[in-house]
Amino acid sequence: MISQWFRSVVKSLTVYKFEDLQIATENFSQYNRIKVSTVYKGSLKGDNIAIKVMQGDVFSEINILQKINHSNILKLSGFCGHDSKTYLVYEWAENGSLSDWLHSKQHQTSITLQWNQRVQIAYDVANAMNYLHKYTTTPYIHKNLKTSNILLDANFRAKISNFGLARSVDKCDQSELQWTWNVVGNPGYMAPEYSKNGVVTPKLDIFALGVVILELLSGRDAATGGTSEDDLLSGFITGVLEGVGNTREKLRGFIDPSLRNEYPLDLAFSMAQLARNCVDYDLNARPSMSELFITLLKILQLSDWYPYDSMSISSGR
Repeated sequence: MISQWFRSVVKSLTVYKFEDLQIATENFSQYNRIKVSTVYKGSLKGDNIAIKVMQGDVFSEINILQKINHSNILKLSGFCGHDSKTYLVYEWAENGSLSDWLHSKQHQTSITLQWNQRVQIAYDVANAMNYLHKYTTTPYIHKNLKTSNILLDANFRAKISNFGLARSVDKCDQSELQWTWNVVGNPGYMAPEYSKNGVVTPKLDIFALGVVILELLSGRDAATGGTSEDDLLSGFITGVLEGVGNTREKLRGFIDPSLRNEYPLDLAFSMAQLARNCVDYDLNARPSMSELFITLLKILQLSDWYPYDSMSISSGR
């Protein structure tokens, strides 16, 4: 069974020699290590690559990635097995994670993502997720969508990564409920039906993308989760959408100050309302990914007519 799987994988992916990966990463030096992760930057035949070092069962992630092909999903080019470890070789995303750009002090004090870039990123993510939910041979739920798993290429186009928790769903009936006892993920992005009862549906990804949109709007970090008043989700709903006062003006106080009011408030309000629908407590009240995708496309097209700062980012870090 495994040998048959291996033969099919070899047809679509490159099997790298461990020695070549050692050379590419300068023997997996700390200099080439990306933050505190198990991912290393390397250079192979003149091209930059990312190498993810993994232990345990990686068949599922490889099996998914070898079957999918989308410009907004990080491409797996090959792998290597050595000393009970598997080395997954991916394309390199020059501008790192969305989380870094939204939350890192380095970027907050210098350059920032502009309005149009943020809408484009949200659209790119929805595009990739819509592909996973509707247009792959076997539909998939990502289950681990968050800003640290959204990478940005040289043109600041988004690429989804980390499919270790992804699960396939029935193409004929995606509304059918699945359950799991093994609830894994970041609390800040978990839909309530999943975190409390282990219910798994495509609406998990809808909820997580709603949280990502709130992060794009506010610049705040949802990864801390929790139930405090400072929590991103509860703060948005109670502080912006509920209570007395002008909702649009309250939204201004929620928007990332690094945007310096250089954004169309009406479109920001549309984005906020969309995010609110995505994070609805009732999973059946959330939009489908295709509906989310179409709405973001409209907001992106309208944003192109908005004259924003010409100093928007055009190069890497």
